[in-house]
Amino acid sequence: MDKPHELRELTETFLRAMKLSLEMEVSEQDDCYRIDLHGADSYLLRERQGNVLEALQILLAKVAETRLGLEKRVVVDCEGFRQGRDQELIDLALAAADKVRRSGQPVELAPMNPYERRLVHLAIADEAGVATESQGDGFLKRILITPA
Repeated sequence: MDKPHELRELTETFLRAMKLSLEMEVSEQDDCYRIDLHGADSYLLRERQGNVLEALQILLAKVAETRLGLEKRVVVDCEGFRQGRDQELIDLALAAADKVRRSGQPVELAPMNPYERRLVHLAIADEAGVATESQGDGFLKRILITPA
């Protein structure tokens, strides 16, 4: 059985257990497996700034890694919500990098989960004159953007 099919079955199990009426598209990309959800209950995943969507992604990723042996990341989106949020984070990171370059002072961003931190680190990686560093312990950590 191929990995996208196994991931689809695992996701269906989660959605049934959550009693959510959602359809999905699962695709394999170069760096991740992407699950796009849509349907009548999509609003439930997007409420509270997408916290339920984030929790579903974390749980699916952990179970998929353990049970299916997936080595790529799992990204779960719901009707484009994550894409919009990702762009907001990237824009925030780039604006903070500009502020650091102008002021010469470090900028600390709000606590973020690992997925969000990765987006920020990647967005800043090619920016001249600034560097990023995760700070803190536990699941949520802050990113410090400093002059390079």
